[in-house]
Amino acid sequence: MPRGSSGATNTTNSFLKLVPGDYNGDGRSEIAAFRPWNDTWYVRSLAGWSTGFQWGNADDIPVPGDYDGDKVIDYAVYRPSANTWYIKRSRTGAGLAFAWGNAGDKPVPADYDGDGKTDFAVFRPSGGTWYIRYSGTSASATIPWGNTSDVPVPGDYDGDAKVDVAIFRPSNGTWYVKYASGGSNGFQWGNGNDTPILKQ
Repeated sequence: MPRGSSGATNTTNSFLKLVPGDYNGDGRSEIAAFRPWNDTWYVRSLAGWSTGFQWGNADDIPVPGDYDGDKVIDYAVYRPSANTWYIKRSRTGAGLAFAWGNAGDKPVPADYDGDGKTDFAVFRPSGGTWYIRYSGTSASATIPWGNTSDVPVPGDYDGDAKVDVAIFRPSNGTWYVKYASGGSNGFQWGNGNDTPILKQ
């Protein structure tokens, strides 16, 4: 299980996984990183405060998001070995473990139903399929969208406050978006050597 305790505040290491976000609810993103080998998150605001917090294991994938809808980013990890998400909720401080995903899945958490909460979601490259569990209704969706070599790039591309399913295809440098409101589109932007950058 993930652990929770105070830690050091040294954030200088090339192996850190960058996880910026609003961890204190002031409406501004903090500089943040997850250090896998000591299971610790390091967060520093531009105002100068910093903290270290243990949550996760060495092989976990950081998946921070606002899972409880309080407009504060929660510490969260996805553990591929158990296909389980571990969330440290900012509102109550309580931990939550939720099984969602299979071996080989890529976690793609986001607010797909527009309720202000991050939903559990994975992209399964083997079938080019998205599996989403909506926080608003606890219903789930299976959405075929993408190929094995595609890179998932979810985002609200049409401004309706719901995150859209989308992929970047390196083979032709094209973004393919399936809108939550209906319809789809493709945009050529980039080439095979590019890395798509998403808003944090």
